[in-house]
Amino acid sequence: PVPIAIIGGTGLSSLPSPPFTPLALIPPTPTPWGLPSSPIAILSYDPPATSSAAKPTIVAFLARHGEHHQYAPHEIPNRANVAALKKLGVRAAVGFSAVGSLREEVRPRDFLVAGGVVDWTKGVRPWTFFENGIVGHVSMADPFDGPLSKAVHDAISRPGVLEGADVKAHKAGTVICIEGPQFSTRSESLLYRSLPTSPPISVINMSAVPECKLFREAEVAYALVCMSTDYDSWHSTNEGVSVEMVMGHMVANGANAKRAVAAVLEEVSKEEVRAVVGERWTMASRGGVMGLHKRDGRGEEAVGRLRWLFGEKWVDGGD
Repeated sequence: PVPIAIIGGTGLSSLPSPPFTPLALIPPTPTPWGLPSSPIAILSYDPPATSSAAKPTIVAFLARHGEHHQYAPHEIPNRANVAALKKLGVRAAVGFSAVGSLREEVRPRDFLVAGGVVDWTKGVRPWTFFENGIVGHVSMADPFDGPLSKAVHDAISRPGVLEGADVKAHKAGTVICIEGPQFSTRSESLLYRSLPTSPPISVINMSAVPECKLFREAEVAYALVCMSTDYDSWHSTNEGVSVEMVMGHMVANGANAKRAVAAVLEEVSKEEVRAVVGERWTMASRGGVMGLHKRDGRGEEAVGRLRWLFGEKWVDGGD
C-alpha cells in the first residue's frame, strides 16, 4: 500500500528528482469510473539529514489536469482519480490547486490551507460514488480533514518553505468552487466576497469540487493547499483576470509547491503526527449508505463498483 498521495494541480505537474526518487510509474489503469487523468508516479522522499523526519516516505503523485494539462476543470475524471488512489491503499491525500484571492490579505503567491468549501458548480460533473441502486448520504459538514490540514499548515509555515518577499501561509479559509472554465464576472466576484460563510470565503477555484467530496465518500483524509495567483475580478487594482497574469505568479508558486510537498511529507512522517495518515476514516461512509441491507433494491452494477472500491467486508459485512 501507498498510504499518502499528492494531487498536482495547475503549477504542480510533477515532483523533481532529486529529492524525490522515482520507484514506479503506473499507467492510467481502468477503474469502474473510467481512466484516471494521468499515470500515477510512485516516489520515495528521503528527508535531509537535518530533518527530524524519521525515515523515507513513499508517496503517490497524480496530475489532476493530465500530463499535458489537457483536462479543463469540468472534464477532470475525478471519480477515476480518487478510485485509483484508493485502490493503491491511499489513506490521506493532499491536493494542490491554483486559486484566485477574494481577500486583500491573501496576496498573489500566498498559500492557504482550505478550511471549508462552497459548491458553486452547476451539477454537470459526476460527483458521487453512490448511485444506480445504492443511495448514500455522507456528511460533508467539514469536507477537509482537520488533523491533516493542521499538519499541512504546520509544514508549509516553516521558515524557508515558501520563498518570496512576505509570502505567507494562511489557514482555515473557505474556498468557493465555480464551474468555469471562464473566470468570474466582476459582479460574481463581488457577490462571492459578500457571502456570510464561516470561515469567510477567501479564495476561488474550479477544481475543489467534487474532489473533496469524493475523497470523503471514499474514506480518505483530504487536505487542500490553495496557491494564490491573482485577485480575481473584484480588486480595484486590476482589470480582471487573464492567463498572462496567472502565469506570471504560477512559476513562483510551482517552485514553492515542490518545497511544500517535501515539508508535508517530513511532517506526516514524524512519530507524533503519523496518525493523520491512518485508518481513521475506515468504514466512516458505510453508515450513511442506504440500501445496502435491502437487497431487492440494489443495483448489481453499483454493488460491483463499490465492492471494487471498498472490498467485500464493506459491502457485505453485517448482512
